[in-house]
Amino acid sequence: MMSMLSKENSSEIFEDIKRNLTRGVKDRKHSFHTPVFSNIDNEDGITSRVVVLRQFDSLNMVLNFHTDFRSPKTFSLQQNNNSSFVFYDHKLKIQLRIKTTSVINNQNNITEEMWEKTKLFSRKCYLTEKAPSSNTNLPEDGIDEKLRGKEPSLEESEKGYKNFTVVQNQIQEIDWLYLAASGHRRLKIILEKQTPSFQWIIP
Repeated sequence: MMSMLSKENSSEIFEDIKRNLTRGVKDRKHSFHTPVFSNIDNEDGITSRVVVLRQFDSLNMVLNFHTDFRSPKTFSLQQNNNSSFVFYDHKLKIQLRIKTTSVINNQNNITEEMWEKTKLFSRKCYLTEKAPSSNTNLPEDGIDEKLRGKEPSLEESEKGYKNFTVVQNQIQEIDWLYLAASGHRRLKIILEKQTPSFQWIIP
């Protein structure tokens, strides 16, 4: 947990942000493991959903998550790649609002590498016949009946690769907020070519 001194030191705060994002990838119980991701859809306006943080490149300041290429957010991100994340840790009392620009990766060297690391059970969600957000007459997950309740074979899972997508999100700006009865603190971090500049702002 951050010391009181570090909450007044912008460089220490920046390093602590990177440590917590790294932990969020590795620790499924960490609050940063499942942030809210938002983007602009031309039909629905701003849309938000919880995603699983799969990678954080602390050198290049890139956040990655996985999705289905057929999902509406993939299409809308190709039209407008401005996006954002919200992270909140209730124990640390820290909120991060992160502005990003998104890049869609499908059937390339990046997805090949991550697909190889994806467990068979996790691959199953990319095997649906219908695309995510498709209408259905019954409450169902879209998985073929023969795969329900079990793990697909390696051969069966490979059919889902064409749908597997890695969304890379280049961090442009971080809005850090610390909540405390003794006085909130808020810091804006702007990244230019991964180099941070800091500006304290009123919470």
